[in-house]
Amino acid sequence: MRKTLFVFSLIFLFTVCLHAQPQYYNYQQVGSQNTFPMGQSGGKAVCFLFLPGAFNQPSPCPAGQQITGIWAYYGTGGQRTYTDFQMLMAQDIITNLTQGQFPSESWDTVYFRASVTFNANSNAWAFLALDHPFPYDPAKSFLLFVGQCGAPGTGMYIYQNNLGGVKRVWSVGGCPFTPYSGGDGSTVNFGITVEPLPAMAPDLIYYKFENNPAANMTPNCGFPGVGNNPAALTGTTALTAFGQFDSSIVGNGTSNGGVVTGWNCNLGAGSWTISMWVNIPTTNSGSAFYIFGDPGSSSFRCFHNGVAGVNNLVLRGTGITDVPVTGIGPSPTVVTFVYDSTAHNIKAYKNGVLTNTVSNTLNLPTGSGFKVGGYGSSATFVGWLDEFRVYRRALDSTEIANYWNQNIDCGIVTGVSQHHNTPLTYDLAQNYPNPFNPATKISYALPIASNVKLVVYDILGREVVTLVNEYKTAGNYTADFDASNLASGTYIYRIEAGTFRDAKKMMLVK
Repeated sequence: MRKTLFVFSLIFLFTVCLHAQPQYYNYQQVGSQNTFPMGQSGGKAVCFLFLPGAFNQPSPCPAGQQITGIWAYYGTGGQRTYTDFQMLMAQDIITNLTQGQFPSESWDTVYFRASVTFNANSNAWAFLALDHPFPYDPAKSFLLFVGQCGAPGTGMYIYQNNLGGVKRVWSVGGCPFTPYSGGDGSTVNFGITVEPLPAMAPDLIYYKFENNPAANMTPNCGFPGVGNNPAALTGTTALTAFGQFDSSIVGNGTSNGGVVTGWNCNLGAGSWTISMWVNIPTTNSGSAFYIFGDPGSSSFRCFHNGVAGVNNLVLRGTGITDVPVTGIGPSPTVVTFVYDSTAHNIKAYKNGVLTNTVSNTLNLPTGSGFKVGGYGSSATFVGWLDEFRVYRRALDSTEIANYWNQNIDCGIVTGVSQHHNTPLTYDLAQNYPNPFNPATKISYALPIASNVKLVVYDILGREVVTLVNEYKTAGNYTADFDASNLASGTYIYRIEAGTFRDAKKMMLVK
């Protein structure tokens, strides 16, 4: 949801009952008090790293949970009003931060207020409810970024314990956030409130093909997920704007393509579900085009055309009785395969409706590399592929009917917004290409929602064109500049976004 343009003031009282405490936490009143970041009047940003399993009091936080609220243990309470208060979360396998750097992650903005007043009691836990849940995997390190651009008031000092290494990096103060050159082993006395993940969250693979960090990379929204995250696209397989809810990948039938998941299929004898949105144009070809598979896991694969026939696909493998699905083209179709290890069958659904049941008793051994949009070095699929979901359980018919056309955002059913790959600092990049003729691209980053003005000037300071002049939410953006009607020479582009100002030169050569 877009935030309003005006700066609003919201008084939010932390829960301060002395007997209240988190469901799970790391330390309580351990270490010494610190003013970073809540007690800094001039603004401050801090990134904390919590190691796997850190939230183990009074018992370890179990897997399959999402964080709905956070707690901090205050030594000195007080009240402060914060400007542009933001909280971001991410997970990784790192065990230390790098001094002088904010880590590059797929950050999720879980809380933001342009103006908010917080209160806390001394020597007590204080609670904050998140704007939306964050899926938490206790087997991975947890990163928390908290920043604010000004905080008049008193107190609000949190206990921190020194663990050694680099568990905390921070900004020099004020906004925009610029990393300080150092770092230390301090970690905040911190706790979480959780609830179980929605049942429909894919736990192995979930490719939405959106919020992609690069032109040939896509994140795995499966939780906890398997393989590479993000995963690489190979061959001619490419990202495109057309999909079930958003973007997708497109395949053209060439060899060695697809998404390299980094997962060796190990479904074994257990139940599983694989679902996908496909848009396969009518292709009169006797060759098979592969939608997914792992050659090393009993040649487990799915393809269209070939022996499947035009506008059909087949699920096949060694020891598997073929499971055909007919009439999948030329219109977009959601195809779902469900293997039930108790019933010993594979069911196939089209757009949430059961179309085929084939008796099978499976045991898929650990494979050599599962691909999406391809199969080993064989020909990739032809058409568009989106919403690829893999579960290590058998979804029932009600779940499939309810969710085949429901957008799920990284484990959270849509309706609860998430913002991935949120940058931590403002940035204006050098245009590319440079020099250019006649067009170039100018990229910029917004850590928080801001009014943005991006203007191009000539070398004499005369305005040439305004590329952007509007309110934008936090994220990464690119503006196109076409200089077809301009003369060769040096031009300057300047950005104003919130408190951020920057300018760079570019060269037009005709």
